[in-house]
This record gives sequence, C-alpha cells and structure tokens, in this order.
Amino acid sequence: MDNILQFPETTLFGKLVPKTAFYRHLDVNTKMKQRFVDDVSSITWLYKLSPSTLNVQDGTNVHEIVAFYVVLKVKDCPNDVFLFIDKNMPRHVVFLLQCEDEYRLLLNYKEWQDQSAGTFRIVKNFKTDWMSYDSLKLPIEGQSMDKVYETFAGYISGYGTKSNEATKRIVELENLIAQKTRLAEALQKKVRLEKQVNRQLEMNSEARAIKREIASLNNELNELKN
Repeated sequence: MDNILQFPETTLFGKLVPKTAFYRHLDVNTKMKQRFVDDVSSITWLYKLSPSTLNVQDGTNVHEIVAFYVVLKVKDCPNDVFLFIDKNMPRHVVFLLQCEDEYRLLLNYKEWQDQSAGTFRIVKNFKTDWMSYDSLKLPIEGQSMDKVYETFAGYISGYGTKSNEATKRIVELENLIAQKTRLAEALQKKVRLEKQVNRQLEMNSEARAIKREIASLNNELNELKN
C-alpha cells in the first residue's frame, strides 16, 4: 500500500475495509446505504496513529487516530457519509479522499460526549480544497496524541490552530458572526419596508450596533487565525 501522506512506516496499516462493514450491524436507512454504493468506490484503513506507532504520549482526549483512504466515484459525495462513519467510530478519524487524480483531506472535529460509552459530538466539519497529489500533505506535530489531532484540525480547517480552546473559539466566533450577519440583514430589510420614520431610525440604530459587534468579533477571529 502506497504511503501517500509519507507518515512513519510504523503507522501504515493498509487494510481494505468492505463498505458494508460500516453499516451492516447498524440501523441504517436505504438512502445512506445507497450513498455507499453510488458515491464510494473503496475504503482503506490506511494509517493507525497511536502512542505506540508514533512514539508520543497518550492524550487526555485522543488515544488513537484512524486515517481512512476513500476513493470516490463522484466529487460531490455528501458529508453525511463521512459523518455517519465518524459517529460510529469510537476513536478519532481523518479522511483522505481521492476522486480521479485529485485529493482532499477531511476531518469531522469532534469531542467526547461519553468517553466510557465511546460516543462523540461532532463540533464542525473541516476539509481542504481539492488538490494534486504533489500538493498533498498533513504534518504530524506534537508530543501527545491530543496535540497531533489538534494540529491536524488546525491544518485541515486552515485555522492554523494547535489547541482545542483556540479551534473551538474560532468555530464559536464564525457561528456568532454568521448569526449576527443574518440578523443585521433582516433588520435592514425591515427598514426598507417600514413606513414610519421613527421606527426606521430605531432599526437602523440597532443594525449599526450589530455591525459594530460583528466588526469586534471579526477582529478577535483574525487575531486567533494569525
């Protein structure tokens, strides 16, 4: 099996996994099964990253990272396929996707819901743009599994973060900015429809206040990303 990401040889696993293995023992709807048939050509468990294979310390939250190499039939395979796989894996996962001669990395950034039960909550889906084979890379950095995973998340998201706190704060800020932007746009639409001048002034004032909040949030966001 080709060591596509040039990870240490000790991490190479290289086991082809039947697509049915991801759903045959689960209650899966017909639509999801069809996704695997129509959109996915093959899935290989390419790497197993752990304290023993990487010679790093075990993490508090991350104990093992599985890297799946997924060959797709179509580029626009919905994220729900990878979310489905991830939600049913009791470990952290990174996906290397290939469609024809292009590649992308995908990571569903997640945190434990119940570590003893092996259940996770997906915080956000991160993925790179499609790229050529020569541009493909994923740096392994850090002296613990937690740090390795956070570096992966920072690289694939484009945030450049290396800690759980920074990554989650950026996600929170992006959600807040999107929410407040929608609110400001809705207010401006109401202003255009409002007949009473005093109500127009009130709503314009409220919209300006929200825009100032957005500017402040954007400043914090840019600082975290730099």
